[in-house]
Amino acid sequence: MYFADDAIIVTNPELSSCRDADKMVGFVSSRSRRAEIGDDVDPVSQTLLITRYDAQRAVAEECLSLNDIEELLGLPIIGVIPESKDVLTCTNLGTPIITLGDDNPAAGAYSDMVDRFLGEEKDLRFITPEPVSFFKRFFG
Repeated sequence: MYFADDAIIVTNPELSSCRDADKMVGFVSSRSRRAEIGDDVDPVSQTLLITRYDAQRAVAEECLSLNDIEELLGLPIIGVIPESKDVLTCTNLGTPIITLGDDNPAAGAYSDMVDRFLGEEKDLRFITPEPVSFFKRFFG
């Protein structure tokens, strides 16, 4: 981290996680080699990756929204990874989630994040709740 040119700060949409991320933002800003050199070089480029995001919970104010997180940390969002049971399964199996392919929401979101990091323009997915169908509302 000391010699980093770029830093991706990873957080969850929970206040305690965002507080920890804020400490890391300050740490990167003040303790990197670029910070020590000072005005002669650009600071470390920092972006934000939000994991375990559930848009329905954010709308219900059960967790922080993307706007809350972005305002709290003051960093641009490079990716939003939706909450997924597949992440836990892949972790337990020792398999990277991205190997599940773009059809899997979490894997596709990580792939999108990598593309954005490499400079490609892509819209954020999974940031609005999915509409509930009539039958789901009626039959639960």
